[in-house]
Amino acid sequence: MVSSRAGIRVLGDAEDVTSVPGDNLLNPDVVVLCLADDSRAAFEKLRRAREAFRASAILLVIGAISAGGTQRALKADVSGVISDDVTADELVEAIRHLSCGRRIVGTDIAVMGSAQTPNPLTPRESEILGLAAEGESPADTADHLHLSVGTVRNHLLSAVQKTGARNRMDAVRIARARSWL
Repeated sequence: MVSSRAGIRVLGDAEDVTSVPGDNLLNPDVVVLCLADDSRAAFEKLRRAREAFRASAILLVIGAISAGGTQRALKADVSGVISDDVTADELVEAIRHLSCGRRIVGTDIAVMGSAQTPNPLTPRESEILGLAAEGESPADTADHLHLSVGTVRNHLLSAVQKTGARNRMDAVRIARARSWL
């Protein structure tokens, strides 16, 4: 679709950044990175793309985005963020803007990013609550983050109290609903 537009040459596409040749033969002006959602795993793809294409502008095209994911996308080291429901013409226009050195944020992304409630959780509480949301136990989280299990439980308890939740899973539900995760 993009390659059929005048003035845009597609150098290649890949299912994952790790399948792109590592010999630096590709030096695109713009890298279009499609993320199915705004999970931490999806943003790991962004980190790998940033390493692989340091000199290129990156356009994130994100589907199923929450306000919290919008904030992560807007804070990420990218030149543009749009949702995956844009038209082909809007996608091409975004690519052209980025290739000229401009930044772009889709209207729906900007609106969602501005509607977020202030997050009372510390970055560590958010990180630990996010890991709990992904099903990690306090012991696994402690090993993963090189903390004691007691410290992890204290952070989870603090997150539960700050969200006004009944328990950790309720805290996850509330934090997601308010776009804090």
